[in-house]
Amino acid sequence: MGEPVEAQLDAKRMVLARATGLEVTAMHASPRQQGYRARVSLRTDGQGQLGFFRPRSHDHVPVVRCAVSRPEINAILQAIGPLEGVASVELRSDGARVVMDARAMPKAARTARASLQALDWKGLGLQGIALEGKGLLGNPRTTLSVAGIEHRLGPSTFFQINLEVNAEIVARVVAAVQAAEVSTVLDLYAGAGNLSMPLAQAGLRIIQIESSPRAVADGRRTAKALGLEVDIRQGDAGAFQAGDAFFDAVILDPPRAGAPGVMSQLLVTRPALIVLVSCNPRALGRDLRPALEAGYTVSCLEGFDMFPHTDHLEALAILHRAPTP
Repeated sequence: MGEPVEAQLDAKRMVLARATGLEVTAMHASPRQQGYRARVSLRTDGQGQLGFFRPRSHDHVPVVRCAVSRPEINAILQAIGPLEGVASVELRSDGARVVMDARAMPKAARTARASLQALDWKGLGLQGIALEGKGLLGNPRTTLSVAGIEHRLGPSTFFQINLEVNAEIVARVVAAVQAAEVSTVLDLYAGAGNLSMPLAQAGLRIIQIESSPRAVADGRRTAKALGLEVDIRQGDAGAFQAGDAFFDAVILDPPRAGAPGVMSQLLVTRPALIVLVSCNPRALGRDLRPALEAGYTVSCLEGFDMFPHTDHLEALAILHRAPTP
């Protein structure tokens, strides 16, 4: 997408409105239009040079600068040389410091380890390096401060690629839940607690369900460090059944496939508030339908330009239970 920012936002507004059949109440531009990606995944070619594959092909294109990567990531790309035995790397930034998580080629773990250990990682500006998700050099954890919570994330734990837009979404979710005056919040597809840890710090009872053991471990580490009592459960949020937890508000942040079937289970307990974050407007429209049919009203549907100059967007829907006659 090469159009001006406002034109891009208008196009994404139309996509979101068509997919959900609802009025879009606000669209939020990314504070950064270039250099916004805090996580970048790259593959190596036969010589170990980092780059990307061309769309829908295996043609490798070496890269020493990426227009959408944060400047601190580009500084690493410009300085790093070939990595023997390494199949891919992810460079991860907290907004200033960068860590690398590498994956070895098949049957080349020793070679990859030796290649990474030979790097002047401090001279490159790296904070640490992990191999196959395990620490190898320095400190490979990413420290993110979001809404007053300091998350220390392991080298393979997911976090949103646009740090500034993520902070806006978290603030919006926290404000909506606090305004609803609820006491117990269920956070499905919770990750390491990005959306609900600030609510725990504010004194609400939080139940998090997340399938990734590494994200669960990071969430528990954060809660312990901050002295927060959070019920963090490892499990498949997509398999949630009514009665698995008791709550009066729910936050969902599912993957691109959405949360098919989950909403009908949530509605059994009639929560006062439903907050749904989605990266797929079509899945969002499908997931909202059961709640709308059950009488819930959408107080806001907002789009966030998490991925400028692409067709993708992040959306936030806030639903309230209809008052009892």
